[in-house]
Amino acid sequence: MVVARRLAHGRRRAQHLARRAFAPHRTILVPLLGHEESEHAVVLACRLAADRNARVVLLAPLAVEPELPLDAHFDDEERSLKDWLGRVRAYAESYGISPKTRMIRTRNFGLDIAEEARTEQASLIVVGAPIRSRQGFTGAFPEEVDRILRHAPCRVMIATGEFVGSNGRPTE
Repeated sequence: MVVARRLAHGRRRAQHLARRAFAPHRTILVPLLGHEESEHAVVLACRLAADRNARVVLLAPLAVEPELPLDAHFDDEERSLKDWLGRVRAYAESYGISPKTRMIRTRNFGLDIAEEARTEQASLIVVGAPIRSRQGFTGAFPEEVDRILRHAPCRVMIATGEFVGSNGRPTE
């Protein structure tokens, strides 16, 4: 009798963990960091969203220096971000996804992305980042990606490109 209860408990626990691990991602947040890998992250997020019937939120951050007010005018930067959001949105729509696009003004990128993930109730953040080091996790990714990893309220998937060596060029 005791053995049967333990087996049943183990089975229920395994089923719970499997449901949690393979649960459909309802909202996927993609911060666009300006790297070439950000477009790879959009592709990955759109594929996941199409497979799991999820929605995609594309965020373009506008970094504001601490000495300036958050509502300072950055006409050229805003125009360039809006153009890029439009291009990335069209790319996502080619996968059959109608993404929500937003531009956010930020001073602390990692905290603001975490707050956006909470607001949107994101179950996954997909961020594109170049690999800077093959020597473990110290300095492996850019600082803004490390901040996202530290503060994210949900799972984070990093979409990487080729390894960028010390000279800044991909290695063969």
